[in-house]
Amino acid sequence: MKYKILIVLSVLAFCMGIATVHAGPVEFKFAHFVNPIEPGPNSGLWIEKDVNEKIGDKVNAKYFHSGQIGSAIEIIKKVRMGALQGAYLTGNYAPELNDMFGIGTLAYCMDSYEKWEALLANPELREELFTCLKKKKLLVLDLCFFGRYGIASTKPFKTLEELRSLKMRTTQARYPLAFWKALGMNPLPMAWADVFPGLKQGVVDGTDQTENNVRLRLADVCQYYTHTRHMVGLFFFVVNDKWWSKLDADTRGALGGIISENMAKARGQSKQLTADGDALLKEKGITVTELAPEEMAKFKEQQVAVWNEFEGDIGKEWLDKIKALTASLN
Repeated sequence: MKYKILIVLSVLAFCMGIATVHAGPVEFKFAHFVNPIEPGPNSGLWIEKDVNEKIGDKVNAKYFHSGQIGSAIEIIKKVRMGALQGAYLTGNYAPELNDMFGIGTLAYCMDSYEKWEALLANPELREELFTCLKKKKLLVLDLCFFGRYGIASTKPFKTLEELRSLKMRTTQARYPLAFWKALGMNPLPMAWADVFPGLKQGVVDGTDQTENNVRLRLADVCQYYTHTRHMVGLFFFVVNDKWWSKLDADTRGALGGIISENMAKARGQSKQLTADGDALLKEKGITVTELAPEEMAKFKEQQVAVWNEFEGDIGKEWLDKIKALTASLN
């Protein structure tokens, strides 16, 4: 009997050894709903290439973009379920998962690249924000930008009063809706796919968006771009937390390093596009307008009510930490 048990154990050990020797790289499927024609979504191609070339023996990366896997919301659901291992989470949708991300869509809060770079450089604040989705089975690893927001329109305006006469598009998200309503407007919620035809047909007169996105997607219908700089467009890179925690330390470190390196590269390219933004828009025949200081002050003053409205959701303690961070940069 003992002899038989020893034979069985030996066979099992041999089989386990074979399995270990022949175990292949782990699958890393990640997605973005946007096509890679600007730094944020393009970074997925860089990550895929670097992973497969540098640590292909450990990880097999496959990047799905341009809606191949579904919409922004559908992609995140698949990461939570484990059907995908990673994805880009848009800053507009993030607060629907946890209001702590409301700092990104709260107008004139985290409204500059410098503020976000300062948060990334602060270990405590970064950790607090990046781990707040663990109950949703998600972990944020890093972030990249897709520009600073202004207002693209088919009609010009130079004052808040003139803007109020226009029909503006917004998303369904709570924070963007509150932004427009605080300005004394009644925005029309509209899916991004409907924005171009909506502007062309006169259903709406404009939308808030980044310069680069306007140049790439709306230049044929919007003749005006007005700087308001009320927030920064963000993509957070998230992974399935359970999958990530099961990776061995070396693989996790190597993969995380590649992701962070390319997120930083994308941030740098987005900053450069912003620096070149006015000239690039003017090349497309778009009139770029800077609001007078007194008008900009009106925009910011109107948002005080929004800050008060969402302080309880975002969390006063968390918001106070962010206020302290941004105050140190002024």
